[in-house]
Amino acid sequence: MHKRIMEFLDEVCSYIKRKEVHGDIREELGEHINDLKEENIQNGYDEEKALERAISRMGNSEEIGVKLNRQHKTQTEWSLLILTALITVIGGIVLFAGSSSANGPTIHFSRYIVFQLVSIGTMAVFYFFNYTWFKKMWGFIYLSGVLLILITMAAGIQMNGVKRWLYIGGGYTVSVPELAGILFIVAFAGLLDQYRGKGIGGMIKLIIPGAFSVIMLLQIPSMAEAFIVTVTYAALMITSVARTHFGENRKIQFLLLSVCGIVPVVWLAYHIISNPYILERFMIYLPGGEIKPSGGHYYQHMANAWLSLSNWLGKTNATYQGQGFDMMPNITEEYILINVIATLGWAVGIILMVLIGVFIVRMFMTVNRVKDGYGFYLSLSACTMLSAQFLSNILMNFNLFPVTGLNMPFVSYGGTGYVVCMALVGVILSVWRRNNLISYQKGGLERSSHKTIFLWEGGRLTIDLKAWRDH
Repeated sequence: MHKRIMEFLDEVCSYIKRKEVHGDIREELGEHINDLKEENIQNGYDEEKALERAISRMGNSEEIGVKLNRQHKTQTEWSLLILTALITVIGGIVLFAGSSSANGPTIHFSRYIVFQLVSIGTMAVFYFFNYTWFKKMWGFIYLSGVLLILITMAAGIQMNGVKRWLYIGGGYTVSVPELAGILFIVAFAGLLDQYRGKGIGGMIKLIIPGAFSVIMLLQIPSMAEAFIVTVTYAALMITSVARTHFGENRKIQFLLLSVCGIVPVVWLAYHIISNPYILERFMIYLPGGEIKPSGGHYYQHMANAWLSLSNWLGKTNATYQGQGFDMMPNITEEYILINVIATLGWAVGIILMVLIGVFIVRMFMTVNRVKDGYGFYLSLSACTMLSAQFLSNILMNFNLFPVTGLNMPFVSYGGTGYVVCMALVGVILSVWRRNNLISYQKGGLERSSHKTIFLWEGGRLTIDLKAWRDH
């Protein structure tokens, strides 16, 4: 490249703080300068004069650099942070009220504060971390999830007949299924990026490790986490095929996904039918199904009872079978929404559900505007995982979904799950933070638009922000 062009580009880049985008900007501006130079040569100017006129037509280097620096600033999706905080506050109020109850489940509010601080710190770490490193480390991340499960199966803490926890000291344990789940979906997004344009063969190579990770989760066993991870994988695969990520014939690819989807459905049906207790709990979702006050329907029956006894506003003072609502099973975990409604009233419960709905919509809106291909799939993974947990838990509290053991993110009392959910928010914020710093020429999502970002109008350089967003 000509020394004079290099000097001009150095001047422009001196005003742009983010060095990650200097290469792209140099390439784009350099190409336009050379185009203008060739145009001037065709108009009869010698090479040196043609170059000087071309650079002159570009405009003031400071003005260009300031505009580009403004466009390439890191950004924060404040609405997600605010909504996360509001949802967390409602959960904190309910759990604090429950910690003073003498009859309900034991809540160590000091431990809850520790979980909060660790979770906020984890979200901050993910927010500032360069998420593109995950793409390079997907193999290590995947194997870490598998190894965690194997260690837990061999030396984990056993509770209620299953080993799902590892002791980490200080009276704290880690729920391995939830931790392994986030490792698997992060690895899957990286593997998905590896098989871009690889067709049916790439899909099959992707489905095999995905299926293996679900099988590993079922070995602990953790049906709830296996369900969430499967839903996340399905969302990624369907979206990637719809966006022609693998190339070739999309009809054949959708057919392959449909065939693969039959396997877990058949397995789930067999698992339900072969287990009388689980079958009894599923019978209420069939036509004519009835919730009975005992047996496999006890949780659903109690949920209906306390929803009907709760006030529009404020704590219910009603009793059921001589007991207060704090004796409702799993009132601080799976049935936390019942807790919110019984403690603060239906009005606050509705507000919480509205906030969750807005949070989910904002997540998907943010993800849809991500320009980087890998960043899009990674943030979609996090978005789907959180959305599936929220929706499953809400529907379960209203007996519209089977009892799965899934907690409500940011609201339920817990340790590992709380940290993982905050980490997922951190992943989405990290991707969005760097959205303007990712190369729009390499690794981006395929777009139908080919508008140029830099336009020359009236002899001056204009930066088309709309075209930049569309890249």
